[in-house]
Parts: sequence; C-alpha cells; structure tokens
Amino acid sequence: MQSRVEAFPAEPPFDGVISRAFASLNDMVSWCHHLPAANGHFYALKGLAQKEEMESLPEGYDIVEVIELHVPRLEGERHLVVIKPKSS
Repeated sequence: MQSRVEAFPAEPPFDGVISRAFASLNDMVSWCHHLPAANGHFYALKGLAQKEEMESLPEGYDIVEVIELHVPRLEGERHLVVIKPKSS
C-alpha cells in the first residue's frame, strides 16, 4: 500500500506505532494521531533526546520514558522515546 500516513486507515488501530528517522515528535503525533489504539503508544527512535523537542509535544500527549540505546559499532547517541496519548 502506498499512501501518506495521514490517509492510512488504522482499522483496527495499532498497539504501537514505531517511527525511525521520520519527523519531529510533534509532526509524528500530529500526522499519526489516528493510528494507535486507546491504550497504544508511539515509539520514536531518535539520535539525541532533545529536551526542547520533547517539551514541544502538542496537548494530549505525555512522554512515558526515554531509553538510552547502545548500538554495537555505531557512534553517537541513540534513544527510544515512548509517548502515550492522554486518555480523553
């Protein structure tokens, strides 16, 4: 299937939505807001865990955890940012 993520039908919705080198956290949750199930999470693979980027999430989302990743034979920082939509 080829389509923009904003138009992707999430039926049924997903338990987890994974992003790698896709967009800012703000853009990811804005474009993909319809994809996770009620108790689903976003998982964003990022290089640097930039405080400013995490603080710029739109209303309705919480950072659950930031996990530092150690990737063999790879220089530089890597992080997994776990985001949960707030319950309505």
